[in-house]
Amino acid sequence: MMNLFTNRPQDTSSEANAQQFLMHQFLMGKAFITLAIVTAVNDSGEVVSIKPMVDGFTGGGDRIPSGVISGVPVWRLQRGASAVIMPPVVGDIGLIAICDRDITAVKATKDAALPGSNRTHSYSDAIYLGGVLNAEPSQYVKFSNDGIDIVSPLLVNVNGNVVSINAESRAEINAPQILLNGQVGQGEGSYAGTAHFKNKVTSDVDFQAGDISLVGHRTSGVQTGGGTSGTPVP
Repeated sequence: MMNLFTNRPQDTSSEANAQQFLMHQFLMGKAFITLAIVTAVNDSGEVVSIKPMVDGFTGGGDRIPSGVISGVPVWRLQRGASAVIMPPVVGDIGLIAICDRDITAVKATKDAALPGSNRTHSYSDAIYLGGVLNAEPSQYVKFSNDGIDIVSPLLVNVNGNVVSINAESRAEINAPQILLNGQVGQGEGSYAGTAHFKNKVTSDVDFQAGDISLVGHRTSGVQTGGGTSGTPVP
């Protein structure tokens, strides 16, 4: 048997245990996948410094703190020029995957290349995958059996957070019913423009153009008989 914590075989007379101990010692010097915490993020959010969270230990069981690994690329859900952009922040906990060979040359050229050195399964060739054991999010996109929620928290600052949808030609919302809860403004952005409704528009209260109410407006030039009234009076 072997003590996995001290890395010492307890029965060296067994050839199987001796081989297992040697293999274990070999694997202990390699990295594959583990948890890490983000300690720094570059301006683009595409490269981070991370610190593995599972520390090493000596043969006697003494703890060996992990060091910081710099220049770690961040995994992103992307195809072509389309991506979900969600840069990590300092303090995030996530998975790091360790590439089999030295990826230094590929990171520098973003093209096929020979390994930068003979190292294998080294923390220096980590990729930050992110996203485990973190706090409950307050801003999120949630998919469930009931539908999709897009949530951005309110009152984070004076104006609150903004959810923006931008398209160069047209944005469409298709549903049998579209419910807008809140004040609606139209034509206030960079595209300005007017509103057009192809079908009937109704209101339970009133419509107002400028200072003129559709329900309560008065008209000028009113006289008895078959004449036509004048314009509405504000």
